Amino acid sequence: MEATDVNHHIDASLTRVLDSEVSASPSDGPGPVDVQAVRLLLTGGSVVDWRRLLFQDRAEVVGFLAVNGYDVNCPMEMSRLAELHDRALSYLEETYELCLPDRIREPADLCDLFLAASGVDASTAEQRAACAVLKVVHVLNHLEARRLVHHLSLSERALFLAAATKVDEIIRDMKGSGMGIREYQPSTKSDHSLITKLISKPRVTAAQIFDKLRFRLVTERREDLIDVVRWLLRQLFPFNHVIAGESHNTILTADELTEVLEDRLDGPLPSWSDQDSGYQPRNPATSPSFRMINFVVDLPVRINRLCSPEDLVRLQHLGHLVHVTLEFQLFDYTTVRANEAGAGNHVAYKQRQLQLVSERLWGGLRPRLSDSDLHSRQSRKRFDVDE
Repeated sequence: MEATDVNHHIDASLTRVLDSEVSASPSDGPGPVDVQAVRLLLTGGSVVDWRRLLFQDRAEVVGFLAVNGYDVNCPMEMSRLAELHDRALSYLEETYELCLPDRIREPADLCDLFLAASGVDASTAEQRAACAVLKVVHVLNHLEARRLVHHLSLSERALFLAAATKVDEIIRDMKGSGMGIREYQPSTKSDHSLITKLISKPRVTAAQIFDKLRFRLVTERREDLIDVVRWLLRQLFPFNHVIAGESHNTILTADELTEVLEDRLDGPLPSWSDQDSGYQPRNPATSPSFRMINFVVDLPVRINRLCSPEDLVRLQHLGHLVHVTLEFQLFDYTTVRANEAGAGNHVAYKQRQLQLVSERLWGGLRPRLSDSDLHSRQSRKRFDVDE
């Protein structure tokens, strides 16, 4: 899929830092919140289980809001965020019959909520209350984006193309910065692949297929993987939009990840004893020798130029963002070569997957695949990895 396929004027440019206060770039050393985000992405946990954030200053918060789709310099967007904040307060105070601290109920600046949740100049009660409020804001934002997409007169393809344009732009910047990207390839799943996946995994429904749109990145070196992840988290999608339970990391060990992050972070690694490591899903057709990092995200995409001015007015109560679910697959080049040389290669994977499908469709009487079908499968690009 190429960005030039897009037939719409797409405003997906919120990947850019939008406030002059933001001085940090992905080439800077990681801060505690970066470490927190990387760990979440690689382990598949959920921000709803977190007990504190690790922002250190307002600039970090502004950058985080930018990748979430909120420009602190846009009154309309900050008004929208304030509305979600009010609704979160209402939910918590009515559900639990409590009164939250004044600083959390009426912050002078909405960015202060994120700093309070990080314990910056906040009491323990304020820190916990800010965390609870922001969790509800996150859920409300997600719900409204889902509702909005169902009210838009847009095809799934149009949304996919908008998301692909946004990703393409960031990958171009990443390559231009000298990041060690060896290969980049976007892909969409064919109808036959969707059918095969649905049949091969008994518990999967069409609504749970997250990799209809996916992006493969191969780095030159193993150590480049963490830098790529950090760049994506700062510039493309926020860590709170990583889908819990859908991350899979069999390349970087926990000790290796700790060593790399400790080497790059000024100071000790933050503690995350209160954070769930999430669930690492397993595909029965995947070889134990296959190595990959993959994760699923809800990418925020603005609707400003995806729909008519009339629709923008009609749907303004649902916000200005929709989320497009997509998957990333990350490898380093050495891992790619090892995968292709062993039982984890794509042809062997497809054969195991089709065997699972055959067993469910035919039981013990499994017809053979035709030689021509096998040949065509073997000649397909290795990119089609259905983890």
